[in-house]
Amino acid sequence: MSVAATRAWSVGVRGVRAALPLRVPVAPRVAAARVPVAPVRPASTHAGARASRGGVSMRAGVLFVGLSALAVAFTTYGVWEYFAAFRVWPKELREPLRAALKAKNRGKFGRSAKHFREAWDLARSLDPARLGDDALLKTTGIAVALGDVLEQDKRVDEAAEVYADALDEVLQRGAFAAERPAERTPQERMRAVALAQKLGDLAVGGARVRAFDDGTAPRTSSAAEGYLSWSVSELMRLVQAGPPPRGGPVMLSDLHLPPWVSAQELGASVEALGAFYASHDIAEYAVPLYLQAISLLMPVRGDGAKRAPPTVAERCRAAILMNNLSQVLAQGKRPPVPDGAPAPSVAPLDQALAWAAKGLDLATITSYRAGFLAELPEDEREWLLRFSGFDPARVGGVAPVVEAESEVRLAQVRSQCLGTQFVLLYNLGMFHEMQGDATTAKRLFARAMRQADALGLREARAQCARSLRRLNRSSA
Repeated sequence: MSVAATRAWSVGVRGVRAALPLRVPVAPRVAAARVPVAPVRPASTHAGARASRGGVSMRAGVLFVGLSALAVAFTTYGVWEYFAAFRVWPKELREPLRAALKAKNRGKFGRSAKHFREAWDLARSLDPARLGDDALLKTTGIAVALGDVLEQDKRVDEAAEVYADALDEVLQRGAFAAERPAERTPQERMRAVALAQKLGDLAVGGARVRAFDDGTAPRTSSAAEGYLSWSVSELMRLVQAGPPPRGGPVMLSDLHLPPWVSAQELGASVEALGAFYASHDIAEYAVPLYLQAISLLMPVRGDGAKRAPPTVAERCRAAILMNNLSQVLAQGKRPPVPDGAPAPSVAPLDQALAWAAKGLDLATITSYRAGFLAELPEDEREWLLRFSGFDPARVGGVAPVVEAESEVRLAQVRSQCLGTQFVLLYNLGMFHEMQGDATTAKRLFARAMRQADALGLREARAQCARSLRRLNRSSA
């Protein structure tokens, strides 16, 4: 596989299409300009560990994939390229920034934080004209770099305070309040969105984060909800340059995105908020948000939007969301039916199974076409394809080239896709067991165990083995 600029069967994987069109049902219409804020209920006591952002956790006996691809918005900051070109900085800042980067690269995060803080304080004391173009992006960029090394030094609460201070600077509130606030550019507002996402993510992870209050957003009892819901609302305000389309609510995937907002950034914000509501069992908000995020990653053909085909990373991310949506539905959680509307004809568990199957189909064909299944035995590849409804003799070949910005990024996406495939195999086994179909459940657990072996996931393999033993005992 070659390594080049991303996006085809690109990982960032273009030029090669899946053998069959992969369509996603149209999501319920959700108001695009406003994000509802729900009263947060405590997470259910049976839920167990909340899904981490970097891997797989057990929840109510079902595996739950965390939003491992997010690394919440830090790729949107555009910070480190500033430090690579010291000439853009005033002479007074070059030495502390150089020392901070040198210490960071050596793993001396405490010393790096000291120098970044020195540079940050100095930058704020200078006349903005001395900083040149993008002065606000530069000062908040130093704050982002400082917060990053504080996190790596396990000083997460301090990092959260730095991010919150930088957000205050962009929003011109608190110590940065002005009698005549300056108008922020779209790029500066995107910086605020990224900072709010990061603060929401840290709050979800248990960091001490001050409550969000911009003077206009609804107050919430949860700092995480406040930051995440505001980030989605602000993104929608950035996207909607003109009045909302006639008819009110629209699908997010129908929107024409300006150059300063990408579908990935919008989708990341929406899915982060959906994950928050899912972790608090608020299905009426989690389900529509997950559906909107899926529609952004996998837009329905013929929706009028001229977008490039989804990348491998986007397809596997959509499969993760389909799994997480099935998780919410499997617990019997779904949005309430509006007054006068007919009750759903499909039971929640059947809906969960359908979404998990759709996610597995997507993860399997994507992994196959990208060459990620090449190391599996041929009979294993054929079984996976047939189970997802693909004829191995007619599905087509593996993409001759998979483009990525680096081998490291390619390995990350491969791990994500195969890990998602494993989780969906296991979850489908759980759903079939819940429906009383022990035969299919055993078959899926056995296949999931082989996948766990191939990926070196010891704990996951043990979970599969326990599930198989449980079924064997019950049928003995």
